[in-house]
Amino acid sequence: MKHTQKDLKKIFLNKLNNTKVKSMKDRGMRKMTERLHEEFDMVWIKYNNNKTTYKEWENALDKWLNAEEI
Repeated sequence: MKHTQKDLKKIFLNKLNNTKVKSMKDRGMRKMTERLHEEFDMVWIKYNNNKTTYKEWENALDKWLNAEEI
């Protein structure tokens, strides 16, 4: 099932709102979260172009948000 942009945005915002982001991170953690954020952005673009699956989109989002919580 292909999710619409509206569905993806709602899922994204719900997960983002449920994330407890910590602002004080060392340089290594900041770099890792930046890299995972960039990876997620690329996966979202690929998903919009039908070049990846929803599961891959969701996994990339979860990896990024989990790193933000550390």
